[in-house]
Amino acid sequence: MSKAQPANISHRGGRHWAPENTLVAFKMSLDLGVEGLELDVQRCASGELIVIHDELVNRTTNGVGLVQDITYDELKRLDAGSFWHDEYEDAGKVNFKGERVPLLKDVLDLVEGRAIVNVELKNTPIEYPGIEDDLLDLLSDYGHRDKIIVSSFDHKLMYKLKEKNAGLAIALLADALFVSVVDLAKQIGAEYWHPCFGSLRKEAVEEAKAAGLKVNAWTINTAREWSMAVDWELDGVITDAPHVFKSFLERRKSRAT
Repeated sequence: MSKAQPANISHRGGRHWAPENTLVAFKMSLDLGVEGLELDVQRCASGELIVIHDELVNRTTNGVGLVQDITYDELKRLDAGSFWHDEYEDAGKVNFKGERVPLLKDVLDLVEGRAIVNVELKNTPIEYPGIEDDLLDLLSDYGHRDKIIVSSFDHKLMYKLKEKNAGLAIALLADALFVSVVDLAKQIGAEYWHPCFGSLRKEAVEEAKAAGLKVNAWTINTAREWSMAVDWELDGVITDAPHVFKSFLERRKSRAT
């Protein structure tokens, strides 16, 4: 019997084919038919939850400064596409000039339940007090809460979500092997474990899955790693190259039939 294929989860929308954490990247991923999107959320100076990985805007836009010090009106004037270029072999020749830093609300409106959305709340090294409440407020009338997974390297933040009985799926996000991943997941109320693939072993996956945890690992970008992910029966692969991973899975499936 062939192994089930892991879900194709687009890391920041797919950093190998579009500017990370932009609406165009998420749209391309949805058009491809991915099962999930992974994105990063911080809070800007005017209070909105925005989708950006770094606490500084310097790397991914033409702006300078900390996200927490810049209002959304200022952020939406920044170019989040021109920095991206064909440094990756699978990038092609595409001009993304003029892409903007999106609001989390804009991404959720784009997705409309067509894929799982893994919202990674950034709360280190800069703390955004109450960011979990901001997320709950935003999702209060969202019609696809069952398609949301919340994660953070700040496990205290995840514990706060658990205490609020928010009814959202929580993922234990970490770059480590634990003495007992199962006990830690129970402590913060996690249904998922999102480990770094480079810090993972097959027996750890088996232990987690035997306890009912779903395992989505990051960031997996090569055919060798994808083969391991399938053999280890990961539930999801978080990848920068969702289009290449899709082709890999299709080839593997055709060889098995």
